[in-house]
Amino acid sequence: MKKFIIIAGIALALTACNKKIDEIRPLTRIDKEGMLSSVSGVKETTTGLYLLLQGSGFVSYDVPLENFGEGRGNNVKLREYNPASLQSDAWYFQNSTAERLGYSAGFYRSSYQIIVSANTTLEGITTLEKNFNSLTVADQNDLLYSKGENMFLRAFAYFNLVRLYGKPYYQNAESSKTIPLKRTSAINDIPPPATVKEIYDFIAEELKVAAQLMKAPVSKTNAFVTTGAAWALLSRVYLYMGGSVSAPVDDHNKRSVAYADSLIDLSNGKYALLQGTAYNNMFADDSDGALGRAIFKNNKEIIFAHDNSQAGTTIDGIYHYDITYGGGLFTPSADFLQLLTPGDMRSSFFKFNPISNANETTKWLVLSGRTATRAPQIYFRLGEAYLNRAEAYAKLKNYTKARLDLKAIHTRAGLPVADIDAIADQDLLAAVLKERRIELAFEGHCGYDYFRNGLPMKRIAADNNGTERIIQPDDPKVVLTIPNF
Repeated sequence: MKKFIIIAGIALALTACNKKIDEIRPLTRIDKEGMLSSVSGVKETTTGLYLLLQGSGFVSYDVPLENFGEGRGNNVKLREYNPASLQSDAWYFQNSTAERLGYSAGFYRSSYQIIVSANTTLEGITTLEKNFNSLTVADQNDLLYSKGENMFLRAFAYFNLVRLYGKPYYQNAESSKTIPLKRTSAINDIPPPATVKEIYDFIAEELKVAAQLMKAPVSKTNAFVTTGAAWALLSRVYLYMGGSVSAPVDDHNKRSVAYADSLIDLSNGKYALLQGTAYNNMFADDSDGALGRAIFKNNKEIIFAHDNSQAGTTIDGIYHYDITYGGGLFTPSADFLQLLTPGDMRSSFFKFNPISNANETTKWLVLSGRTATRAPQIYFRLGEAYLNRAEAYAKLKNYTKARLDLKAIHTRAGLPVADIDAIADQDLLAAVLKERRIELAFEGHCGYDYFRNGLPMKRIAADNNGTERIIQPDDPKVVLTIPNF
């Protein structure tokens, strides 16, 4: 099937006083009387929307997203401490809005490409729904499912924006201003900046509807979003809303638990934590393709990942290059490596590169050639759901259940259950966050997990060119500046 890509290019002009979106102009017009006038057209434009998760002709989306998540944390260090550049701007917390000096401008533009493209398709779906009863049952199901996909991907784009361009939720979400909430494709629709709470509320409500719509009997692999993906993102969203370590919010943490429950206990075996060799092979060195990591549809731990098996992604260059081209932008930090204890299976997710003289992560080492990798970009997996639930339970002071979920992750890594039994209740939340840091390393979570919890992000001197660095969660540098195009 031919895949149509919705290329909704954005020329964003922001006013100095209120930073409104001035205009969003599609470069390739998806005609509501053309492509979007049929269910088959809606399906194809929806398939094209997934391609924008990798990027378009403007800039990549996946590389900046990964760079922001790990580069603003302490799991990695710069391989070479040169002045800040496009790739290292996030690491230095320069937050440059200039096109060539940081990823912010390109990422912001690409994010609204996804949002406006989804808005355009959803408007076409609304028109088709007027004659819903005249459609075949198959077309009705496809239309409902496509609507859920577009709502999910729009919500996902907003979530990634608000956690970068908005203050952590616990910091006055009701009054703190952030990105515009654009709900249409109209050029003259110029929304003002919304509050952090308004964006989070929109995301949560969109995902709840999307989860129901995607229950339509349409078969999809985990390279596409599903009801399970909506539950996974809802669990993460409510965790981000769940307050700081010192002042948790019970209601939001209960909701995070509930959506994690849906994945872990109520999926009828659709999802499962991989164990032993299967777990090892999910992140082991597959540079020659022998493990088949590029094809992941049978991986029951992966809930949703972007399929890079055909085109590849340049995320590879963040962590390593082909051995003949030297090392990547980042190498694992000394601080992170010290967390790995003897017997931890996750210690095997590294490979020594004699060119960079460093042990580089193998999580992205799949059919690699120069700077490209065919590794899937895993956005949601069941391991995270266990850790979401463990963290939320610990904040709710349900230490028995938090301990059980922590044990599930700790012991599948080959470590003894006694480690967790020995932790005092008051120290359990810190232990969950430590386990989360190890388990989800190099998957784009690290920086956010400090700031959303009201914790400082600390880099030891050995990882910061000889000088310790601490970024407090209320430091203005935590929030990116909306680009001024």
